[in-house]
Amino acid sequence: MLNDTDRKLLRILFNRNGHMNTRVMIPDLARLAQRDVGQIQKALERLQEERLIELSDKLNFIKVIPGWQSHAK
Repeated sequence: MLNDTDRKLLRILFNRNGHMNTRVMIPDLARLAQRDVGQIQKALERLQEERLIELSDKLNFIKVIPGWQSHAK
């Protein structure tokens, strides 16, 4: 079960990657989710552990893995 920050972040990433096809930097995620940068980094780590997103440190890119909606319920 995902907490509020994780769900909000996943929804933002899904919308930005799927509809707008843009990269989102961590400070922008913090602004959009109205959370601290530390909270965003912890949430990204949790989402990666749950295999809902893929993080690319080299490209500073976050990719949402297809099928996350059925897993998140």
